[in-house]
Formats: sequence, structure tokens, C-alpha cells
Amino acid sequence: MYFPVSYSTLSHKALREFIGMTYGLNDITEFRYLLRGMNDTYLIKTSKDNYVFRVYRADRRSEYSEVAFEIELLTYLDGKEIPVSLPIADQSGNFIQTLNAPEGNRFGVLFSFAEGTERSIDDEEISHLFGKAVADIHMKTDGFQSEFTRQPLDLEYLIHQSLVSIEPYMTHRSVDFEWLRTFAKQLEERLLEFPLEELDWGICHGDLHGNTNISFKEDMSYTHYDFDLCGFGWRAYDIAEFRLAREVRLRHDPDKLEQLWNAFIEGYESVRKLSEKDLQAVPIFVGIRQLWLMGLCLGDSHIHGSIDFDDDFITEKLDFFKNLQV
Repeated sequence: MYFPVSYSTLSHKALREFIGMTYGLNDITEFRYLLRGMNDTYLIKTSKDNYVFRVYRADRRSEYSEVAFEIELLTYLDGKEIPVSLPIADQSGNFIQTLNAPEGNRFGVLFSFAEGTERSIDDEEISHLFGKAVADIHMKTDGFQSEFTRQPLDLEYLIHQSLVSIEPYMTHRSVDFEWLRTFAKQLEERLLEFPLEELDWGICHGDLHGNTNISFKEDMSYTHYDFDLCGFGWRAYDIAEFRLAREVRLRHDPDKLEQLWNAFIEGYESVRKLSEKDLQAVPIFVGIRQLWLMGLCLGDSHIHGSIDFDDDFITEKLDFFKNLQV
């Protein structure tokens, strides 16, 4: 009897051999599995260069077009002199590999290594710099278009699909789930008051918390990476993740939160202006982003395990929503 698979771990040896043969990397000195998350990430070291190989999840990126959109965007950003981790073509000129895994086809891409290290966004100087870097992406992608399709970061994706992911894990807390559903509806209604066409819409990175998506060198030059969540969306949503990440880390210090947020916005607006309406929408998008993250975590608990996403996790999220001022 064939037993279905939700998420497989590819053979380490076979993948190393495949990459060496496909990309002509005959002098691999280290091949290391770094991260299991939204995708599988591998570090590759050779005698001359370092690389990262990403294997996308079959349930998250099931269509070739979704990955091709990201590859096209990264190439576009490079052409606009935005420092990004770039896709690398194989010996046949292909950027995307199709890997036949037990759960179905998974796509793989080799990327250049983002030199430097992660830096905590914990002072005004680096917050200002990060704000400028984010604005540069937004400004220089205003003209981006693609023949490939990818899920837009719209209300269907951010709110409605998130509730669908959350509901099965709150059947034992039906009253709480109904409260959450009502709260999500209120967030949507608050956003629709603007109206939406007056909010800035364009390419978003999708995960701008400022930690595991930008690498800094000693001179504070940087490289953006991990555009797996990119797509067309509201720019206020994109920057709301920066504020949410600071809120989560600095809830005990609201003054420090405002210092970092103001420095980020000052940096952003030194490159590209935000409308007053976009700024007013950020607190709403903070709530929407947290709802999306809750749906992501609970929806993936069958893959990562549910030990970290139990009742305490649900209660923590509900408490966040109940204290959120929008």
C-alpha cells in the first residue's frame, strides 16, 4: 500500500550529487541543510564561492509560474541596482529545477550567497538604513510587470484564507474563534473605509521583519534575500511587518518601539514618500499580518509539529488582537 506524503526531506547525498552535476560544481567542500520552513534551504561551499540552494514546498509553490515570478523579480531588481541574492542558471541555462519528490513536483533554485551577517534591527541608525533599503525596493519596482502569475497579497489571501487555516485548530474554542472571525471582519471593514484604491499597491517583499532577509557587511552595505513571500500587495502591509516585529520584541518598551518606527519611516521617506492614508493603514495591517502569521503557524503544524502551537499559542495571539488599537 502506498502511503501519501505531506512533506519529504530529500536525500542529502542525492541532492548534492544532482547540484554538482547540474550546475557544474565539481569542487563542493561543504553541503549543509540549513533550514526547514517555508522551503528547504541548503548552504553550498566550493573552493571559490558560496551558494544557497532552495527547494520550494509542493504545497506552498505548486506552480512553476509562482517560482518564475520570483526569479523574474530578482533579475529585475538586479537591473535596477538593488543588491539581492540572485538566481543562478544551470549549465543548460535553466534557473528552475523540477524535482520529482514523493509529495509531487518540487522546484529548486540555486542562489548567490548574501555575504555578511544578520544584524538586529535594534537601534535608530540601522532602522533608518533599513527603511531606506525598503523604500528603494518599492520605488524601483513601480514599473515591474510579469507574464508569470503569483498569489496577490490581497484580503482573500491575508484574511479569508487565514481564517480557513485557523478554524480546524480552534474547534474546541468555538466562542473564541467566533470572536476572532468578528475581529477579522472588523479589520477588513476598517481597511475598506479608505477606500483600497487610494492605498499604494505594488511589489512587496512580503516578509520585511528585518532579521532573516537582509545580510549586512562590516561597512553596513547589505544584500536582500528570501523573496519567497513576494507579490503584488499594499505597501502599507509590507512595512507593517517591520512594525509588528518590533512590537513583538519591544512590547515592554513602547518608547523604544516608537523610536525605531520613526527612524524607519524617516529613512523610508528620505527615498520615497508615503501618503497619510498609507501611514494610517499600517496599524490595521499589523493586525492583518498577525492574523496571517497565526494561520501560517497553525496550518503548518502538521509539518513542524504542534507542540509550539497549542492553546497557549492561540491565547497569546488572541491577547495580542484584544490589545491592538486600530
